[in-house]
Amino acid sequence: MGRTAAGNDVKLLRAGLRLARAKGLGGFTVREVCALCQVNLGMFHYYFTNKDNFDRALLSTLYENLMKNIRLEVSEKQSARENVLNILLAIQRFVRENRRLLSSLAGDVFSGNAKIIDFIGRNFTHHISLLLAQLERAEKEGVLVLKDAANAALVLAMPVVFPQLVAGLDERVPLPWKGRVRPSVAVLFSDKGAEERIKVLVNAVFKGDK
Repeated sequence: MGRTAAGNDVKLLRAGLRLARAKGLGGFTVREVCALCQVNLGMFHYYFTNKDNFDRALLSTLYENLMKNIRLEVSEKQSARENVLNILLAIQRFVRENRRLLSSLAGDVFSGNAKIIDFIGRNFTHHISLLLAQLERAEKEGVLVLKDAANAALVLAMPVVFPQLVAGLDERVPLPWKGRVRPSVAVLFSDKGAEERIKVLVNAVFKGDK
């Protein structure tokens, strides 16, 4: 589909991203998107036909940005340890910036939404391949504490992603954290807390200087 001189498809995607980050994919309508960027409804249907297609285009655009950021951080001149750390930090930043959107997406996955599961399975796995490639390199170099790259990936992945998904859920539907727990949870969700946690994880998985 050709792009207009006005770039209305880009305007719609940018507006959709703002709304998705604030409300999750299911939290806004096509009319809200059009109103936010002042593009008429006919142009929306011209480019995307329906909201399902628009949601997929939004996710694809987001994921392309993540992969671009990861590739900027990864170099064969760096050690596998440095590359793994940089990949995880890039993933963490991506999840933090989009945590409300991704927490709603996780809900679709857990509820068994076949379309979303299929889309994620076909389009959202390249970062895992890059992470595994660096961990396999580390395995060959004998610098992993764990017996293999797949084991290391499992140890690293969930603690990087899961707290931010919980944070996104908490922002949409406040969770009943009690007393002194909430300040500790807030630190866990913060940039500084996340970076410290990732460094601890990498130090636990790799041999050598900590």
